[in-house]
Amino acid sequence: MRTIPLRAPAVACDAARAMGHSREAVLAVVERSPAAVAVHDRAAWLDLFSDDAVVEDPVGSAPAPKTDGTLGRFYDTFIAPHGIRFEIRRDHFLGDDVFRDAVIHTHVRDGVDVQVEAYLLYQVADRGGALKARRMAAHWTLARMTGLALRLGPRAWWAMTGLFLRMIRVMGPGWVGAYLASLWRGIGGGGRDAAERLARAVEARDEQALAALFAPSAELELGERALTPSSLLGALPPGTKLRVDAPVAAGWTTSFRFRLEGASPAEGLALLEFDPSTRKIRRARFFPP
Repeated sequence: MRTIPLRAPAVACDAARAMGHSREAVLAVVERSPAAVAVHDRAAWLDLFSDDAVVEDPVGSAPAPKTDGTLGRFYDTFIAPHGIRFEIRRDHFLGDDVFRDAVIHTHVRDGVDVQVEAYLLYQVADRGGALKARRMAAHWTLARMTGLALRLGPRAWWAMTGLFLRMIRVMGPGWVGAYLASLWRGIGGGGRDAAERLARAVEARDEQALAALFAPSAELELGERALTPSSLLGALPPGTKLRVDAPVAAGWTTSFRFRLEGASPAEGLALLEFDPSTRKIRRARFFPP
């Protein structure tokens, strides 16, 4: 059975790696995050990020840049008081980016444990000869996490109240307001609908429907293959079906597990980025394992 070459041919791949970094080196940087979180090593966690790094957790909420100290306060607010364990289902790679299919297990207090399914995007870069994470974007929904916590009962309600008060005290009211804006700001259900419409357009080989989903000059990456929306169908054999599973809308993005069925099967994680003004896809990235 022939598979779609989501990776570049070996020679081209080796040439790219000579200029870039190996999967092992990039993943080593990424793995430092859960390791530091597990033992509550604040200095080690902050050190894995470059000085110009930013964390968006979740995507669509207020960012936490390192340069002005916000990232350190983010650690003090959300990580330091809790026991956090990352269950990694699978890692997906595209260049120096790693997209992790994960479950975040958070022990808030006795009797209050929350599990949140998330897609975690780490973008790694060379900074002064050392590999650092320049961005971490956590794709999960604040509304879903809050709902899970509230269903746990009064213990969780008191814990959430305490967390909110700590957020106000440490992060400041302005940042907290921007953080909570992710509850109502973003693509929402429109992103999940766009993912399903994309799947239907691929199966029907409907060029017009496909074009209607994308913004002008939109970018599309099918693994290491750079395409345009108009060339996508030509890259997929007739009869190909795109399956969308477990979509998450966070801010102006929607991410999901994908599976290509047909003559050239493939699978991985996909990330759609939307233009807020037009609500059309401006970048689509399909990450292979």
